[in-house]
Amino acid sequence: MSVLELSTPRVAPFLRGLLRDPIIWLILLIFAVGALTSEYYLTALNIENLMRSIAVIGLLSLGMTVVLLTGRIDLSVAALMIFSVIVGVVVMAEIGPMLGSRWLVRGNTYAGPIVPVILIALATGIAVGALNGIGVAYFKVASFIMTLVSLTALRGFNYVLTNGHPYYLKAPLYSWIGDGKIIGIPISFVVFLLVLLALMGFINGSMRGGRFYAIGGNEKAALYAGIKAQRYVMLAYAISGLCAALAGVIFTARLKSVDAPLAVGYELTAIAIAVIGGTALAGGIGSPWRTLLGSIAFAAGLNLLAIWGVGTWYQNLAIGVVLILSVGLSKMSRKKIQA
Repeated sequence: MSVLELSTPRVAPFLRGLLRDPIIWLILLIFAVGALTSEYYLTALNIENLMRSIAVIGLLSLGMTVVLLTGRIDLSVAALMIFSVIVGVVVMAEIGPMLGSRWLVRGNTYAGPIVPVILIALATGIAVGALNGIGVAYFKVASFIMTLVSLTALRGFNYVLTNGHPYYLKAPLYSWIGDGKIIGIPISFVVFLLVLLALMGFINGSMRGGRFYAIGGNEKAALYAGIKAQRYVMLAYAISGLCAALAGVIFTARLKSVDAPLAVGYELTAIAIAVIGGTALAGGIGSPWRTLLGSIAFAAGLNLLAIWGVGTWYQNLAIGVVLILSVGLSKMSRKKIQA
């Protein structure tokens, strides 16, 4: 028996499932409308820009998905993605003079080593995420309140640390992360795919990952089954923080700068994408794979609106409408499952 024959029984149901999935048809519809209404929509340049957009909002949404699976929410992701990079720049700018170097040069430009900035940013993301998790899991603060406070505090810290002025990031490696490509695929999208595969392997392919579903589905039953829910809730927030920091690195690498007001409202985008992908706000339902589909549909739709010349205000209105519809559909589907 050939390898093809062995794999066919598994591939066929997967393909049938894709064809029955409404979000696949939504994505195809968006691309078809884009191709018919604009000669620029399916150009290589626009597809590259689309992949870079997916990388940023997709990373935020993957972290949000993990938290939502536990039945919680994380409103701090957008503020954290900027805060983590600012902390990395500020810490390295302070360390420079101690080592006899001046890395923050005129015009608020950071010209020092960029790898430590990235590592500090990632560590900051994990630490802040874990703090959110500790507040929610161990001190029993409602996740909405805990992360809303974090959102407000981090936005404030962003302005304090930057004095209201942007930092410009001058480093070849950072430019490569923002603009570089591997076999025609943007580096940022490759990073997103690697994180996606890692989370799929952990969440959907391991017993420990399955505990997120158990906690979100029925936390009391999970506790009776011996699952230490507090640890997994804290882990979910730490993962969300790491994804937010990675998104921040990719986002600012593309802009070559970091500024306090950036990414306002991205937390709602992350929630909308996760819900569009089928993640239930009540917890227990969802997957990183479907969040990828939600990211593609969302980014492709916004990209099409931008090409049509639709203003930012109306795009934000569209995001709100999509979020409301997605939440409504999510609740309806959950009722059907429970029935």
